[in-house]
Amino acid sequence: MINYIFRKKDLLREALTHSSYANESGLPYHNERMEFLGDAVLELTVSDLLYDRYKELDEGQLTRIRSQIVCEKKLYEWALAVGLHRAVRLGRSLIKKGPTPAIAADTAESLFGAVFLDGGYSAALSLAKAYLEFHRDELSPDRQDTKTLLQETLQAMGRGVPYYRTVERTGPDHSLKFKVEVTIGDELLAEAWGNTIKEAEFEAAGAALKKMQG
Repeated sequence: MINYIFRKKDLLREALTHSSYANESGLPYHNERMEFLGDAVLELTVSDLLYDRYKELDEGQLTRIRSQIVCEKKLYEWALAVGLHRAVRLGRSLIKKGPTPAIAADTAESLFGAVFLDGGYSAALSLAKAYLEFHRDELSPDRQDTKTLLQETLQAMGRGVPYYRTVERTGPDHSLKFKVEVTIGDELLAEAWGNTIKEAEFEAAGAALKKMQG
């Protein structure tokens, strides 16, 4: 899962307990309060790391990077990579379908809260470093934003806004690969693979631009 050993195992147990499981099992706890705390812990630790790493960026640029990384989609990808979707305890009504992206993302936030309560700020900061490392390909403020370029190109042609859809996922949980297709209306513009959904979207947008440029 993560490179952290809990001293208080009950905190980890609570972080991995969805309310549906608690309700069915008659448990007096679930992870929603810890999710509330973890949301704040994650935002603070990531802000701290970005502030230290990108000394040349202004408030708006830092906020943009943080919002791209600290969101449900990115939390979901990380939760899958570290195996939270297998570890979270769900009620019977949810077990067959498995955790939704929202549940997996919420569980990730709960984990940040649990690590903070168990090991303090330094432990939470170390977990945030691992989280940013997982998303390292998307952190560069200088990265060519092929998605924006594709959208601007299509709109200039009067063709509307492109739509991205994840169509395939393969590989073990610690090394997932994602396939994304980008379409405009019913037309498939391009598709591409990436180590994260975001990376695959950038690659698909780049492939679409190359195709359009002949």
